[in-house]
Amino acid sequence: MNLDDHPTVRRLASSAPAAAVSTPLGAAELRQLVLDCGAADAGLVEIARPALDAQRDRILSNYPWTKTLISFVVRMAREPVRGAPRSVANLEFHRAGHELDEIAAAIVAKLEERGIRAINPSMGFPMEMNDSVPWLVSHKPIAVEAGLGHMGIHRNLIHPKFGNFVLLGTVLIDAEADSYDRPVEYNPCLECKLCVAACPVGAIGPDGTFNFSACFTHNYREFLGGFSDWTEQVADSRDAFDYRRRVNEIETTSLWQSLSYGPNYKSAYCLAVCPAGEDVIGPYLTDRQRHLKEVVRPLQERPEPVYVVEGSDAEAIARRKFKNKTVKPVASGLRPRTIAALLQFMPYVFQPNQSRGLNAIFHFSFVGAEERQATVTIKNRTIDVKDGFHGTPNLRVTADAKTWLGFLAGEKSLPLALVRRRIKVKGDPRLLLAFGKCFPAAPVRRRPVEVLPQTSGFKYEPARYAKNDPATGKIRWRGTLILAETADVTHNVKTFRFTPMGGGEVPFDYLPGQFLTLHITPGGVPTKRSYTIASTPTWRDRIEITVKREDHGVVSRWLHDELKPGNAVEIEAPSGTLFFTGAEADSVLLIGGGVGITPMMSAARYLTETNWPGIVHLLLGFRTPADFIFRDELAALQKRNPDLHMTVAMSQSDRSWEGTKGHVDAQLLAASVPNIASHRAHVCGPPAMMDAVKAALIGLGLPEEQIHTEAFGTAKRDPTAKGAASTEVAGKVFFQTSNTTAPVYVGATILDAADEAGVFIDNACRSGTCASCRVKLASGSVHMPVQDALTEEDKADGYILACQAEISGDVAVDA
Repeated sequence: MNLDDHPTVRRLASSAPAAAVSTPLGAAELRQLVLDCGAADAGLVEIARPALDAQRDRILSNYPWTKTLISFVVRMAREPVRGAPRSVANLEFHRAGHELDEIAAAIVAKLEERGIRAINPSMGFPMEMNDSVPWLVSHKPIAVEAGLGHMGIHRNLIHPKFGNFVLLGTVLIDAEADSYDRPVEYNPCLECKLCVAACPVGAIGPDGTFNFSACFTHNYREFLGGFSDWTEQVADSRDAFDYRRRVNEIETTSLWQSLSYGPNYKSAYCLAVCPAGEDVIGPYLTDRQRHLKEVVRPLQERPEPVYVVEGSDAEAIARRKFKNKTVKPVASGLRPRTIAALLQFMPYVFQPNQSRGLNAIFHFSFVGAEERQATVTIKNRTIDVKDGFHGTPNLRVTADAKTWLGFLAGEKSLPLALVRRRIKVKGDPRLLLAFGKCFPAAPVRRRPVEVLPQTSGFKYEPARYAKNDPATGKIRWRGTLILAETADVTHNVKTFRFTPMGGGEVPFDYLPGQFLTLHITPGGVPTKRSYTIASTPTWRDRIEITVKREDHGVVSRWLHDELKPGNAVEIEAPSGTLFFTGAEADSVLLIGGGVGITPMMSAARYLTETNWPGIVHLLLGFRTPADFIFRDELAALQKRNPDLHMTVAMSQSDRSWEGTKGHVDAQLLAASVPNIASHRAHVCGPPAMMDAVKAALIGLGLPEEQIHTEAFGTAKRDPTAKGAASTEVAGKVFFQTSNTTAPVYVGATILDAADEAGVFIDNACRSGTCASCRVKLASGSVHMPVQDALTEEDKADGYILACQAEISGDVAVDA
């Protein structure tokens, strides 16, 4: 039959033509359609959004008509997820997942009724298992761009209102919208590190790192690779008794349950303990100890098997951290079958702590079925994988692609491959052994059946955790700036001016008095150090820090002696609460001692350039006239700003100094600042000076709440700091389990002493909020500035927080 004569074609030809779909679609109407279908919240993202670069080719290769992505969330009930019984939690995961997929299907149906093409990839499964990356879309980056939240330190999306108790869906449509959503300006993550404390395999690092393979091996034991490992155990068992030795009855019935009712997550404790989100945070703020007792502790103390790859970071953490859990080595099932997949996923399976002490460049040349050259650099417990050869290698490996992949899968013999020249090594062979240690695997005998995955087009882009700045209420910027120039301010103080790499404006906003953090490697040692931004926020093309060279200061000496104009520096900014914009008070007293002038200088510059009408009293103390920082510029500022009143005192002056002599004390304060009790005061300088000035101000009638100080980088609050500033010993601590005694310096904590002595005490926040460092005090007494994470039962049982515990005599702890 001719197609034109078919009854369906005839009826269609005789009917009125369908109305054309008007585009672009109304964004508000489209969001309402999604909400009417049952979603809790929704947002829209255009396909051309740069944040979708990693998955755009993948999407368009399957659905080339895609123009808009609808991202939406479905709420989960919190309490089922929080409880220790994982059967209840998994029931809620599956219920919400089915609801989400049904909502997505309803959205597609509604759009199709309007003549708009649309598809709904699954929330989770099914996926395209023939591809190396099986998911069609990555929901999380789309949800972030749609304004539905940000990724928390645990790598789950946190919705501003609903917290992380949401599941994510995406619908692709063949229509443009008249407007699109943008990411929210702040991260709902509280940085409480409870997810770090609860994770049984240490997959979540307190510094924002994430060990993908640790999470995949344990939490997804009954999915994907874990299921593959189980089937291989069945196939490789000699008989039923051998199988029982490998897989016990509890594990078998658990897997049956997953096969029957949907695969179960083994933990997902990071979701359970997270208190973020407007609808979630209230009870946590009211009673944090109750949250720890009722939610966090039951998960930490739950007896259960923990699945790890032998020799992995996860195994070391699980054995050390959770004595009540049974650590069971298994295979992860993560076995690449192409060189492309190997290089793509190598950063995901890299074990940082297993690479300790390895700093080397490896050149790999693969030949045969898949030709590829790559450089793998392992340094300071990090990995970098690049196409082609870069740098001077410490080891060269030339390998037949299939032989190398077979060796990684435990199917080929490395010695035999070396003898047969299928794998060639040039360099110290011990480096190859050290390299292999970074990627532990569990070999299992099996008959090889080769099924190659299709290339997905998914691009590896490691996500960096974005921190909030409480002062500005926005996410801190982190990136690279260029040192444009330096200027000598005094004989031992320099100003360092940084600009964007390509010119233009500084890529972040800050308040006058805030500081930045340098991420640098002086002497090859990764180091973080904070310095006040001395420039004013009104200078949009540059930022400046002014640094004194300390004879024993590793970073200050590196800045003065080694950093040169043109060098790139990684910077994180802004941070700090010692700022003054003029909105906080009608007048201000700025007091700086030595290089503590820098936040005061930022404020003075800003207030002058913005023509602030209030009164500014600037009191500065230096040792000698030669140490007077910003002397000429301050004189110029006074000429520009008649409301800027400055008093400078020298503690060790000579005849050339005609100004005030002595220290910044009560007498000088009273003489220099009329009606001093009515002012707001900012103080920055050496700790002893700040304490003395604060006491003097209070004695002159200034309310304590009007006095603001800040000393960043102290050992007690900085997790990167090692050792104590004081050399005075407060006492000794005896670590009973480790049979080690160490001194504790005045101002340092028991955790500081443990770090110095090489005694491991688990920790995450180092600020007394997560209770990871809870240890039992066997003898002696301690002082803890913060102990909110301890319950009354903890205190009665003698537990302390090692990150807060300072001593004034000898003590002993169970560690």
